[in-house]
Amino acid sequence: MILLQGLSDAAAHALGQNLREAFSRQAREMFVTPEPVSLSIGATLSDQPDAALSHWLKQADEALYASKRQGRDRKALVPFVPGSARIAGSQMGGKIWPPKKPFRQRRPIPMNEQALTAALVDTLRVADNDVDALLALEALSRAGSAPAGEAIIAFLRSGSEPYLAHPALERLARRAPAVLIPATEDEHPAVAAAAKHALLREPTDEALPFYLRLLKSRSAEDIATGLASLGRLSSSEVRVPLLKALAHRSPSVRVAAAEAIRRRADGSWVSDLLDAIGALRREEKAKKKDFSTIIESLCSTVVDKAETPQRERLMQGLDDDDARVRRTCIDALGRVGDEAAVTILCQRLDDIGASAPLVWRDAVVAALGQLGDARAIGPLRRLGAHVTAKALRQLKALEAAPDLVAALEQAKTPRDASELADELARLVGPGDQHWPRVGLSSASLPVRRAAALQLATSDPEAAVAPLRKLLGEVKPGDAIAVAEALVRLGDEQGWEGFSKALADDPHHWNASAVASACANLRGPRAHALLLELLPRISHQYVNDVCQAMAAQGADLLPSLISAATAGEGVNPRHTQALSEFRDPAGAALLAPLLLGTHPLRDGAMLSLMKTPDARTSEALVAVLAQATHGEEVERIVETLASVATKAAMPALQDALRRGVAVASVLHAQARLLDDGSRSLLIEQLASQDEECRSEAAGALLQLADPAAGRPLFDLLLRETELSVVHTALAAWLKSSTTNDVEVIEGLQAPGTRAFVLAGLRQLEGQASASGF
Repeated sequence: MILLQGLSDAAAHALGQNLREAFSRQAREMFVTPEPVSLSIGATLSDQPDAALSHWLKQADEALYASKRQGRDRKALVPFVPGSARIAGSQMGGKIWPPKKPFRQRRPIPMNEQALTAALVDTLRVADNDVDALLALEALSRAGSAPAGEAIIAFLRSGSEPYLAHPALERLARRAPAVLIPATEDEHPAVAAAAKHALLREPTDEALPFYLRLLKSRSAEDIATGLASLGRLSSSEVRVPLLKALAHRSPSVRVAAAEAIRRRADGSWVSDLLDAIGALRREEKAKKKDFSTIIESLCSTVVDKAETPQRERLMQGLDDDDARVRRTCIDALGRVGDEAAVTILCQRLDDIGASAPLVWRDAVVAALGQLGDARAIGPLRRLGAHVTAKALRQLKALEAAPDLVAALEQAKTPRDASELADELARLVGPGDQHWPRVGLSSASLPVRRAAALQLATSDPEAAVAPLRKLLGEVKPGDAIAVAEALVRLGDEQGWEGFSKALADDPHHWNASAVASACANLRGPRAHALLLELLPRISHQYVNDVCQAMAAQGADLLPSLISAATAGEGVNPRHTQALSEFRDPAGAALLAPLLLGTHPLRDGAMLSLMKTPDARTSEALVAVLAQATHGEEVERIVETLASVATKAAMPALQDALRRGVAVASVLHAQARLLDDGSRSLLIEQLASQDEECRSEAAGALLQLADPAAGRPLFDLLLRETELSVVHTALAAWLKSSTTNDVEVIEGLQAPGTRAFVLAGLRQLEGQASASGF
């Protein structure tokens, strides 16, 4: 830039011509280029600059771009006009510019990316407010070139607000991480930290050199961060450094490596992981260190990632001298689930017998149950039903019922008896009516209980008498399942069983179990029992009753509302129970509670807000018409907005026109993607409320309606709030098109916000076309 004093039009033209000729001559002598290197010059004259020097410079800038548009190798001049200025110029021969048509009516030719980036760099350099700086940064981040990255880094280095550059840096890290990697070693701490944060936010394979460099740091935290990033890459080059990090001296680095491996590994890693486990075990033994946490993590990864091609390697692990490895290979074979795995595990089960270590034996049993192959029934029965009950039930091994009955009769502890009885009661499959009838004659009470519960499923009529008899024999806690079975069969004695269980219940364990049983029952008796339990059950079990009441559906609501309002004040437990309801059939009962100061209002509102359904919307619209006070209207509209269906849009649009709960309504419109709301949303872009403008832009972002492109562009031209700009920019980019002539014409005025936005849109289109 050259500033001269006392210059005339003729002198300015002469100076420009001399500069052009000297530049061309010097370029020919210094460089060999396919095409001649040319110089375009823009200038302005004025008797007095404007109050802001930037306007004077802008006139010269406009003249410069006028020269470029005319074919380059030109000069253009804004001549001296006392107190004012008009655009004029000359070509090499001195012909006066502008063209015949007005400037704004010419369809512009977008700049190439290099020229556009240079212009945006200049714009960022002179930006005098946060929004303009943010937009220029956003545009440059889409350029993804070295000059763009340097400009963003220079902005950070200048001491400007760093948060403005963070989104741009993150986008640059995704599109052109190589541009950003050098900045991670910048001498300016803020620059290095921001560049590092951007590259770590969404790791990419292109930034692999940076993550590998972190692994060479002396800081365990940096190494752990680098490992976490490697775990999120798809590159095959991450395997070696991740496995190598398992041997690091820092425990935190080892843990980070194991976590990254768990995220990144696939079936092809299994052999390497087993080798790594072996190396850790040797080191653990030699150095007397505890690596159990790391080894367990790697073992879990092997189980999760194992595939059929690794079967042979897993079978080798069955002979490992470390119980953890043997258990891992067993679990992995159970998950892989092929025929060879069944054969080898059954063989091992026969080999080890009942005297094998508990962990090893249980692992094989569990794997065979998971495989679900009937060939395992024989070996499992030979091992003993008392240790294989669950696997036999998974295999639907009805022939094992006598074994399970015998094991249950011989159970030595209440826990063993309870577990066996549960497995026996859940034993289903072909021929399942035989064993329950035999079990009813057993001398063992747990066997008879299991048989009666099973018979209630297979032959309900035959089960009633045995179940009734059991009520008088079993303990109160065991009576609950029996009572539930009777209630399901329509027998009144089941309710007596519940009463028996509740009679002697100092710790309320039985009350919790009864509530859970009632969750599966329906009818007035269940309702009455739950309403009775709610006020008196121990605090830690209140949620069990609330969940059971909610499971009853809308049928329970009248009784609950009546019970809650019967006394002088509402028990908070009633409000909690009401808030758990999710049955839209009850919306007509709950919606009126939002009017006035009803004591259950808050519970009803929470319930309705979690019950999105057309019936909920209809009920809320109906009570909205009855609301008379501002607080009532606001409350109902807020609730309606959270659950609204498209049928409720007229009511929400009316609320929007009246300015009621505007942010919530706009959010609902964004969620529903209602095209009919477009005009109202566009109107809200002119709202005085920042939140309304932001929510409206967010809704239009979801709609992605091309008709919203120009209104959003106009908003961006005048917006001063960063929060709104972020949302509006995303909405505009999604709504407008690259060839939007009205927007692209902003390129005719470099330095303006319109120019920045148009350039940003052009670069965004190029980035999208190239896959970014």
